[in-house]
Amino acid sequence: MKDYLETECVEKIKKECLLQVFDEIDSTNEYLKKLVKREASSLAQPILVVAQRQTAGKGTKGRKWMDSPASLKFSLLIGFEEESERLALLSPYIALKLRKVLSAAAKEEVKIKWPNDLYCFGGKIAGILTEVIQKKGMAYLIIGVGINLATDPEVVRNINSPVGSLFKHIEPEELERVRSLILSCAFEEIIRAVRSLPEKFSAEEIKEWNHSDLYKGRKLRLIEGEKIVSEGQNMGIDKKGRILLQDGNQQKAFCIGEASLRL
Repeated sequence: MKDYLETECVEKIKKECLLQVFDEIDSTNEYLKKLVKREASSLAQPILVVAQRQTAGKGTKGRKWMDSPASLKFSLLIGFEEESERLALLSPYIALKLRKVLSAAAKEEVKIKWPNDLYCFGGKIAGILTEVIQKKGMAYLIIGVGINLATDPEVVRNINSPVGSLFKHIEPEELERVRSLILSCAFEEIIRAVRSLPEKFSAEEIKEWNHSDLYKGRKLRLIEGEKIVSEGQNMGIDKKGRILLQDGNQQKAFCIGEASLRL
């Protein structure tokens, strides 16, 4: 942990959960999935896993997460009583709350691409991968987060889509402090969001989402694999966190699945 996270950050997080920091790991999400399958009955407290380097980091829909020394990678495991309706809100709800943290840090408005990608300074700065394992009457939530803290030319060269970062540049001697601050604030907001996960978005939360929507009012295609599932104008989200697409006189709502939005 030395030179990666500040002691104050470590001690603060340890008051809320078990913290594990790895120099290198294949995937923080995969590590926690294996832990649940092996030791579900003994997982009495949340576990936060942070990796300096991931060799097989996962993005949404099976995509690979491009690692970088200037990124922050962590996954949170927390038990949750099985309530499927509330869990449907988890991914977009976490994105909405994390958006506040990153906007405050960047001093710039962070935008959301439904259901859970965050954009700023012209590109994607963060992604969220939520997974649920149901076992012995409990739902074990695994919330993986990857945040680009500063621009990495190697990542930019190897990613076809626009890549952004929370800060345009961080001095090497400042990276530990910045990383610790973002981790501490993001962890606090995420664990609070999980523990107070609502049955539906409030009118104020829907308003905040729609105001911050990256593709607000744009005509979009909803694609699954290579197939266009639907097309229409983006009308934001509803109280269940579903994307609303207006096609002529018909408005359709789509929940989170394997489909993705494209212009």
